[in-house]
Amino acid sequence: MTMKMIKYGVLALSAVFAFASCQTEKEALEKHHFTNKLYINTQSVSEELLVKAGSGDMVRTLNIATALQVEEDLTGVLVADTSLVEQYRNEYMMPEAVALPLSCCAIDNPEVVILKGSNASAPATITFTNLGNLNRNLVYVMPVALKNVTDINVIASKTVVYYVFKGAALINVVCNFSENRAGVKEWKTPEKFTNMRQFTAECLVRQNVAGRLISTIMGTEGGYLLRIGDAGVPDTQLQIACSTNHTNSDMTLTLGRWTHIACVFDNGYTTVYFDGKKVLDRANSGRSSVTWGAYGDDKDEVSGRYFWLSYSYAHDRYFDGEMAEVRIWNRCLSEEEINADTHFYTVDPYSEGLAAYWKMDDGAGTVLKDSSPNGNDLTLDNPTTWPKVSLPEN
Repeated sequence: MTMKMIKYGVLALSAVFAFASCQTEKEALEKHHFTNKLYINTQSVSEELLVKAGSGDMVRTLNIATALQVEEDLTGVLVADTSLVEQYRNEYMMPEAVALPLSCCAIDNPEVVILKGSNASAPATITFTNLGNLNRNLVYVMPVALKNVTDINVIASKTVVYYVFKGAALINVVCNFSENRAGVKEWKTPEKFTNMRQFTAECLVRQNVAGRLISTIMGTEGGYLLRIGDAGVPDTQLQIACSTNHTNSDMTLTLGRWTHIACVFDNGYTTVYFDGKKVLDRANSGRSSVTWGAYGDDKDEVSGRYFWLSYSYAHDRYFDGEMAEVRIWNRCLSEEEINADTHFYTVDPYSEGLAAYWKMDDGAGTVLKDSSPNGNDLTLDNPTTWPKVSLPEN
């Protein structure tokens, strides 16, 4: 056999193999074409949603899709189906999961349609309501299933989406005040901070570092101030500085530990609570009213005697730690109110007498939003860090 004949033989065999390969690919394409399938169009068939006390509505959207365009309109219905909770328990090994009440789930436009020539439907809207009333110690599940589909195969693993609701920590992020301060150029409601004869100032604080003469939590230099330390006062001990200063050893913070402080001013008399326990009882502050003014155009005045968080008289008197849940009320909270369940960690922003409510959960930026309806936002001098936490601690 000549080399020429061998060459042609090899070429012929290559052509046969190439033809066979093309046939195989064509058959694969045809097979794919004739097995168009329907599915719920979502990346994950289980979504975990964290719920806090007072949580508002949560909204999700779902649609259906096919791998290829459909030749006729194709419909399905999305249904909240609590009978599938047992299936979830088995698949995800969560025997403790319970069904979310059907009253908490509403599906708008539940009939989803893939129009002829398309491969995806418009979305249905799923609204979850009354979540703040759920038991935070339970895990709730709401399965949403695709039903009433005809004339097309459905991918079995993509016919149900499980929405899983778990109680979140009441506080998940806090504000670091080290070498920083926050104040307000102009109160939106200045009358609420002027000549206050009754008020309550609250905060959750974690002092991380001591060693300086004075560290400031909040208030006005030379007016009424919640500060830590002083000449003759330990550098972890709270002092109420007013016309008359008051402190005692029961008002001592533990470094690295969160403490809820409530300071109640009643016509000149101050009562202080640490974690709901009374540590100062009706001490005479030496003045009958308190004004916490805004700094206006005098922000750069060294001893600026205005309302600040983490500042008084000099910049080295900052609070070296984190704060959360800072509140000012225009009334005296009772001992029972202060010790109410979860009060240390959250309150209703529309509570009676709440003048300002800085949750410190902004997580970014230099504005501390007022969660009350009064709009009294504070501004940090400098960018800060926002440590993640889980409060209350287990």
